[in-house]
Amino acid sequence: MRIDVHATSQVAARRPPHRRTPTAGFTLLELAAVLGLLAILAALAVLNHQAVRARLHLSAAARQVTLDLKLMRLRAITRHASHRLVFTAGSESYQRQHKRGDSYADDGPAVTLPRGIVVTDCSAAGDAISFRPRGNAGTFGTVTLQNARGDVRRIIVDIAGQVRVE
Repeated sequence: MRIDVHATSQVAARRPPHRRTPTAGFTLLELAAVLGLLAILAALAVLNHQAVRARLHLSAAARQVTLDLKLMRLRAITRHASHRLVFTAGSESYQRQHKRGDSYADDGPAVTLPRGIVVTDCSAAGDAISFRPRGNAGTFGTVTLQNARGDVRRIIVDIAGQVRVE
């Protein structure tokens, strides 16, 4: 059998050039790009989560202090004795107290604020907000709470004993 080389090259010349057939899957470059985008999105999610978490802790602390102030007011009314909360600037806790004779005594251990929250200021006289047996405030003012990111919540008690958060 004889093969005509010249004829074979003519047939090859008439054929379209060899094309790669599409294959299923992704190229290495496409995978690297997608993984890079996913890494960026994950980093942003973690940073956003930390910011949200810090604000949630601050809101929880403000609610906790507000509820304790309202509790002290109710105890003062029901027990016919002054009650107060004592705050120390820079502290992560505060103390519940009730009046016994001429002085105040602690009502249990200090109450700890959520992690990362500190009392930055208490404008009330003696750094304590107190309530009299009639429910009005003996000492009143603003308690300022701050988280590690610098966000602030203020709990305000007026002379009538009303409590609000800003």
